[in-house]
Amino acid sequence: PWFEEVKKYVRSGVFGPYNYDELMGSLEGNEGFGRADYFLVGKDFPSYIECQDKVDEAYRDQKKWTRMLILNTAGSSKFSSDRTIHEYARDIWGIDPLVLP
Repeated sequence: PWFEEVKKYVRSGVFGPYNYDELMGSLEGNEGFGRADYFLVGKDFPSYIECQDKVDEAYRDQKKWTRMLILNTAGSSKFSSDRTIHEYARDIWGIDPLVLP
């Protein structure tokens, strides 16, 4: 029911006078990838709502939210593209970095 309501809301024009037929077709028809809702957005939608409710609850406690934000940002350095490329070069491709003069 929620997903159907969201689709109706998008079609209502609330986001502007755009043609959302292609977007809706990807969710309901056979456009794009050859079948409706190829990425299962509708199937996963209840879990998106549940997760957003948790985010909303955490955000209401600004002290907790700020702490989570700082820890998340500090912990994200491991996911840098430079580190990933370095590890691929070393572990998968077996090559050494080029040292520039």
